[in-house]
Amino acid sequence: MINIQKFFLFIFLLFKLVFNQNGIITLPFKKEIPDINGIKQKEFIFPKMASNLIMAELKVGTNPQPIKLRLEFESYLFYIASQSSLSDIKFNQKESKTYHVIEDKTINIEISKLNKAIYSSDYIYYNSNKKYNTTFLLGIDTDEDKSGGLIGLNIEDENEAKKYSKYNFINELKRINIINDYYFSIKYTSKNSGKIFIGDLPHNFDKNYNKEDFRDTYADFSEKDLTWKLKLDKIYQAEEENAKEKTDVEQFGYGYFRIEKNIIEGTEKYRQVLLKTFMTELIDKELCFELKTDIYYSYYCKKEADISKMKNLYFYNKKLDYTFELTYKDVFYNNEYDGYQYLLIVFSSDTEIEEIGYNEFWIFGEPIFRKYQFIFNKNSKRIGLYTNIDSNNKKKSSFFSKNKWYIFLIILLIILCCAMGVLFYLYLKRKPKRKVKANELDDDFDYTATQNKLVEE
Repeated sequence: MINIQKFFLFIFLLFKLVFNQNGIITLPFKKEIPDINGIKQKEFIFPKMASNLIMAELKVGTNPQPIKLRLEFESYLFYIASQSSLSDIKFNQKESKTYHVIEDKTINIEISKLNKAIYSSDYIYYNSNKKYNTTFLLGIDTDEDKSGGLIGLNIEDENEAKKYSKYNFINELKRINIINDYYFSIKYTSKNSGKIFIGDLPHNFDKNYNKEDFRDTYADFSEKDLTWKLKLDKIYQAEEENAKEKTDVEQFGYGYFRIEKNIIEGTEKYRQVLLKTFMTELIDKELCFELKTDIYYSYYCKKEADISKMKNLYFYNKKLDYTFELTYKDVFYNNEYDGYQYLLIVFSSDTEIEEIGYNEFWIFGEPIFRKYQFIFNKNSKRIGLYTNIDSNNKKKSSFFSKNKWYIFLIILLIILCCAMGVLFYLYLKRKPKRKVKANELDDDFDYTATQNKLVEE
């Protein structure tokens, strides 16, 4: 006879295998919009358009306290602001019975708005409010900050890895064994919000991704700038990618990833190309304007300016064998408060930076993250991306691939019903014959018309 307990255990494990997402965590994030109403053009671009505040929320402590932490690619630290800090959002460790000081000494760091901290631990809630005892730096002295701390997504300096690696968020998730690997990716799902996936490649847990669309390569690092960057083997401007007429911007360069920037920082070489092919004509007609500060050149245009005439900007990476495209729709911001259109590419005006060889470096901020989904692995130092995440370009999926989970569930239910039917049949077959009641006919009596026929006299 089939062991019923083993059968239902098998069904339970199968469901758990299919629908459980152990091995990854998903953190929703939101962009905090600065108040730009009434701000002048110069003040609007700097610093309002230079800094991005992307924040993810974690619940911390015995009675879970929601803490908003900013995401940053320039740092690799993970800290939560305490009540003594200057941050707007604070964690009250005194209200948590599970808060614990791991090292009873003050750590002096003085980076990423953090000055002093204490190595600590407490319960943090992930995914479906599952709590894990997690270590972090408790910021006891921070600079003024609108967030409640930081999730740094950069790579640790190899010379200081032993010293700082335990203060990294992804390292800690791997240590407490709630993620599979050191992968993370950022995806915008709306204008000012999105998700960060940590722990695995998206096509391993999300049916909306195709494995064949994924490409990756080793990041090109050097000792002086150990940070996320991608080599740009060719940079050009054209009407379209395969156009015959192309204007070379640079022979090569590097793109540095910075989610904490809502702009792209370009090079002086591209600024000259932009002026020759597009901007100067509009400036002469007083439809666009140039602003120069001690640090940057920046541009904005009246709403009457036809910004669609700006040619597309292309970045080609040989190892990925992929070309990134930025159109005017990607790099102009329409400010509804003053009616001006702001170019989200700014350019360095610091000649000293050019002299030391940084004039070929680009900073890829929010505009590139909105259009492309990059994948990072901080352990193997690899960068990848999905080449078809745009709904307009995504390959058409078959009916099965679109509905495979529903089909699987239906098949599983059919198997379950069939198995239940077999079990019920076996139960009836092995059931003892019931006893005959006293008022029922004996089964051995042959009740036929011949035996019981009345004899007519």
